[in-house]
Amino acid sequence: MDATIASILISVLSLVILRYTIKLANRYWFRPKKIEKRLRELGFRGNPYRIIFGDAKDLVAMRGQLTSKPMELSDDITPRILPYQHHMAQKFGKKYFIWFGTKLRLTIMDPVLVKEILSRPNEFRKPNNDQMGKVLAGGLFSSEGNTWTKHKKILNPSFHMEKIKNMVPSIVEGCLEMMEKWNMSLASKESIEIDMVPEIQTLINDIMCKTVVTGQISEETKRIYQLRIIVNQQSMKLAKFMFFPGWWHLPFLEVKTLKAAHEETQSLVKKMVTRRLEEMKTGASNQGDVLSLMLEAYQDEASGVSLDDVIEECRSFHFVGPESTARSQMWMLYALAKYPEWQERAREEVLQVFGDQKPNIEGQNQLKIVTMIIYEVLRLYPPTGMFHRAISKDTKLGDMVLPAWIQVTIPITLMHHDPDIWGEDATQFNPERFAEGVFNSKMQLLTFTAGPRKCTGQSMAMVTHKSVIATLLQRFSFELSPSYIHAPKHSFLLTPQHGMKLVVRKIV
Repeated sequence: MDATIASILISVLSLVILRYTIKLANRYWFRPKKIEKRLRELGFRGNPYRIIFGDAKDLVAMRGQLTSKPMELSDDITPRILPYQHHMAQKFGKKYFIWFGTKLRLTIMDPVLVKEILSRPNEFRKPNNDQMGKVLAGGLFSSEGNTWTKHKKILNPSFHMEKIKNMVPSIVEGCLEMMEKWNMSLASKESIEIDMVPEIQTLINDIMCKTVVTGQISEETKRIYQLRIIVNQQSMKLAKFMFFPGWWHLPFLEVKTLKAAHEETQSLVKKMVTRRLEEMKTGASNQGDVLSLMLEAYQDEASGVSLDDVIEECRSFHFVGPESTARSQMWMLYALAKYPEWQERAREEVLQVFGDQKPNIEGQNQLKIVTMIIYEVLRLYPPTGMFHRAISKDTKLGDMVLPAWIQVTIPITLMHHDPDIWGEDATQFNPERFAEGVFNSKMQLLTFTAGPRKCTGQSMAMVTHKSVIATLLQRFSFELSPSYIHAPKHSFLLTPQHGMKLVVRKIV
C-alpha cells in the first residue's frame, strides 16, 4: 500500500515537473524562436535569439561605453543616446528587431506604418507589465481602454486653450522671479555662469504645480520634487537590470530606494488629495486643475472614479509633465546659445512683438521664428527617445501580419534624424524646415506622438516654451560656457549628463 502511494506521489510530482519544464522551455526557447522565424519571413532582420538575455547585455555594454565620455559639439546625437538601436539600423537596415531578454522588440521606422500604429491604440497598446513606466509615469500616461478614455474626458478641461491663456501670467512671473536672482548675481559682473538644469527644473516644476496639477506650491509638492529626482537617479542605475524577469523584486539597494521614494510620493499625494477633498466638501471652489477635476469626478458616484484613481493621476502629473517640459526647455536654451544668429533673430522678433511688455498669449501667435526654433529643438532633442507598443494577438499592419506577444518600438530620435524623412541636413539645426508650420510639413514630428493618444499637454507645453523663451530673451543673452560638456544621455528622458552650463549676460 505504501509503495503504491509513493508511486502515485512520484508520478504526480514527475508530471508537475514535466509540465513546468515544458512551460519554461516554451517561454525561454520555443516561443521566441518561433516568433523570430515568422519575423524573418516578413523581411525583418536581427541577431539570433540568445536564451534569457537576448541582446540586453550587448545593449547595456555599448550604452555604458559611449556614455562614459562626452561627444563633440554636434546635433547628431543618435549614435550616443541610442547607440545599440543606431548600430542595429546600420547593420540590418530599418527593418530590424532587438531581443530585450525574452521579449522581442520590433523596430518600425516607416512613417506610414508609424501613423497606422498610433491611430489604432486599442490594438497597439502600451506594455502592461512595465513596472518602471508605472513608477515614472502611470495614470493617464500608462492607462488603457475605458480607464484612459474616462480619465482623459475628465482632465481635458485642464488643457483647454481658454484655461491655458490664463496660465501665461503665472509662467511669466515665475521667469521674472528666477531672473531677479540672476540680476542680483550680475550686479557687479558682466556675465555669470549658470547651470540651467536645476534652474529650469525648479522653474517648470513650480509653474506646472501652480497652473496644472494642484494649484499651489506646498511642502508636499516641494518634497515630491525632491523625490522625483531620487526616482530618476535610481531608475537610471536600474535600467541595465530591467530585462531581467522579476527585477522589481531584486534585493538591490537601488530597488529598495526606488520603492521607498515611490511609496513616500504616494503618501504625500494622498495627504494633498485628502486635504483638498475636505476643502471642497466645505465649499471650496473647483480650481480647474488636475486635482480638483479628479476629485469632482470622485464625488460623482456615477463616474466610477476611485480615490486611488485621483491619487494616481495627481502623482503622475507631478512626474511626467514637469519633467518632459523641463528637459525640452533646457535643450532650447542650449540651441539658442549654440546658434547666436538664431538667438538674435528670435530676440528681434520678441522685442518687435512685445517690446518691454510682459509676453501674453495674443502675441505668442506672432512668434514665427521662436516657434520654428522650438519645433526644430523638439525634433533634434526629443525628450523621449523611443516608445513601445504591445500586441497580444496576431495583428495586421500594412501588408504584414505581426505575430502575437511582441512589442513594437518606434525610435523617435532615429526617425527625427533620418535623411530619408527629413532630407540630407537631417542631423543639422535648421529651423527653416518648419517655416510653413509643423502641420504643413511633409515630415512627421513625433515628440508629442500622434493619433488619439497624442500628448494631452501639447498646447500647454508649447505655450510654456514660448512664454519662457520670450521672457528670457527680452532681458538676457546666452552663450555656451567654456566648461560646458556636450553629453546628451537617454535615461527614459533626454538629459544633459554633465549639466547645461551657459554664460548669461544682461542686455543693456
